[in-house]
Amino acid sequence: MKIAGELKRKQIQLRSGHAPLNHHLHRLKKAGSPSCPHCDLTGRQVRETVKHFLLECPAYQRERFHLRRKTGQAAYSLQHLLSEEKTIAHTLRYIGGTKRFQHVYGNISPDTNNE
Repeated sequence: MKIAGELKRKQIQLRSGHAPLNHHLHRLKKAGSPSCPHCDLTGRQVRETVKHFLLECPAYQRERFHLRRKTGQAAYSLQHLLSEEKTIAHTLRYIGGTKRFQHVYGNISPDTNNE
């Protein structure tokens, strides 16, 4: 199924750190700065890595709350969020809710991960 293949590709990009976040894009000279655009607005200089995006960025606090409610302790571990079959669906819902990758992937809706 094409949707399943696309979701697998996104999952691999996140695990490898090759997601369309500023830290990676800056290395490719596709972004002017490796910093998180949200944290920059608050005066904080923080690299926008996968870890920052999923676990730390205050801009996504609401989405992260819902992720943690669904996944429990797994929400505090990149390995669990990106590798465990039972948490990846919730991780993709979090990503869709942030709309951070919408310009690249379009909408990642909660229902697109039904394999």
